Amino acid sequence: MMAKATGENEVTLSYSLKALDLAHAQAAQDLLAVLKQESDTFQLADELARQQSESIDEDEMAAEADLPAKTWLVWAEAETKADTEDNPAVSYPVGIGSIAAGELGIAILSDYQNQGLGRSTIEAMVDWSEKVGYDRLWLDVDVKNQVARHLYDELGFAIVAGAEQSVKLPTGRTATLERRELSLL
Repeated sequence: MMAKATGENEVTLSYSLKALDLAHAQAAQDLLAVLKQESDTFQLADELARQQSESIDEDEMAAEADLPAKTWLVWAEAETKADTEDNPAVSYPVGIGSIAAGELGIAILSDYQNQGLGRSTIEAMVDWSEKVGYDRLWLDVDVKNQVARHLYDELGFAIVAGAEQSVKLPTGRTATLERRELSLL
């Protein structure tokens, strides 16, 4: 839990993970629009997927496709001392995490980073993955993203040697992505 002082009213933020469902579709779309403005992470993922579509290991992909996929939203709930039944706390998404075919993805709004939300989200996603039968999880991360790389190191995601890929975006930016894996066995 985190508290922010705002004049005479104190605002307390609490966070939770909620599985994405149709009731949250608009909130998820709005969140993704902001995340795409803050970072080119999604553009990098799309471009890498396009590049990799030519060299996919069909057997590995088929095995991982049989496992369930899930997406969660990280919700913040802002509560004040003035909250009442007529004036309830405000709740809104501040991040997203997903797992599909073994690939883990996560993004947190910049104003909410460095508060442990990424770590707790990934830990919950790993727990779920173990329960539903995943043997491993993987992700790609920009080698310049030191904060994310440090977190992945701490959580046990090992660098896959020789799996670095260079991705050039339509903006002209070129990024080097390293593959990370976490064995769940």
